[in-house]
Amino acid sequence: MSVDIFENLLNKPSIFKDERKLDINFIPDTLPHRNKELSLLSQLFLTLLTNPNEISRKVLVTGRTGIGKTVTVKFFGNLLVKAAKKKDISISYIHVNCRKERTSYKVMIKIIRSINKSFPKRGYSPQDLLEIIDDFLNTHNLHILIILDELNYLINNDNDLIYSLTRLNDDSYNVPQRISLIGIVRDVSCINNLDNSTLSTLQRNIIRFENYTNEQIFDILKYRAEISFKKNVLSDELIEMISDIVSLNGDIRYGLNLLWKAGKIAENKNLKLISSECIRLANQDMVPFSTLDILKDMTSQKLIFLLATILHLKTNNENRITFLEILKPYLILCENAGLRPRSYSQLWNYLQEYKKEKLIYVKLQSKSIRGRKALIEIPDIPLLKFERIVRDILNSKGVKI
Repeated sequence: MSVDIFENLLNKPSIFKDERKLDINFIPDTLPHRNKELSLLSQLFLTLLTNPNEISRKVLVTGRTGIGKTVTVKFFGNLLVKAAKKKDISISYIHVNCRKERTSYKVMIKIIRSINKSFPKRGYSPQDLLEIIDDFLNTHNLHILIILDELNYLINNDNDLIYSLTRLNDDSYNVPQRISLIGIVRDVSCINNLDNSTLSTLQRNIIRFENYTNEQIFDILKYRAEISFKKNVLSDELIEMISDIVSLNGDIRYGLNLLWKAGKIAENKNLKLISSECIRLANQDMVPFSTLDILKDMTSQKLIFLLATILHLKTNNENRITFLEILKPYLILCENAGLRPRSYSQLWNYLQEYKKEKLIYVKLQSKSIRGRKALIEIPDIPLLKFERIVRDILNSKGVKI
């Protein structure tokens, strides 16, 4: 490859105005169709501005993947900090992804290094760190809003910290309250694993994010396209096409990635605008983030049964198969992986969960007077790609097949 390749690319005209604004971590200046949720958050946290450090507010945000929970909460965090600065109140917000920081220690280190960048990473217990944070906040007259994103990972692995953060200063009288929390979860039922006192604290303020409508998806993607691409690069008709694709799973992050990838394909083809073919090509090799999240959270056994379903459909070139047809390849995979097969009832439950998660479709076909037969199909994701993804996740879990 020529060393001049970057020079050639840098000198090549781009259809992007600022492709960074299609990144899923980018916080835009406005959030179409999330004013209601921003208003609720503002009402709940207003006391941090009217009565600083008098109350520790705890809120739970819930809703399916890719419908703007994280970006809305980050957007709100920025609004709160700006409003506090105008009133000369010291408030900071700290975003912690609990999928990455899965233990109390890692979360506490993330928090303290956000407010004190020179703090050493080792040598303290989680309880020590909690006391150090408390002392630091009091010394600097600071209130922090901690956003615990994907909170379910911390609850499943180490829920002691949730108790400590929600009950901090409970045994003290008339002391400043300097920590507030926003927990973000896909399914609110995960908090049922917490102790009753923590559970009751988090259940008091729950904000549920509704799914976007097709029209709302269009508005959001049109806004992001306008701030990311140069003028007239992408028509409203093609944004409607992308909106229709995204509405199947409702994952806005998928739409943003589809916009970006279609733009890159257009540039690679030396086009001055994005065509419908660019969108189709971009969509061919993508899997929604919501689907990847679901797959990564699955147990090895559940993934193996899904892989058996995929392999049987692919090997036999069939559109639909029955539950019983999956059992033979499943047993072979279990033997190869050295795992004990699950019972028929558990495997049937897996199928119902796949259906609920929209990984498969199950159609009931009348077979005879005795009953109906369940036919299973995977219409949305190419089987070769689906197989590769599931195998990669199993491999990351240490399961070799």
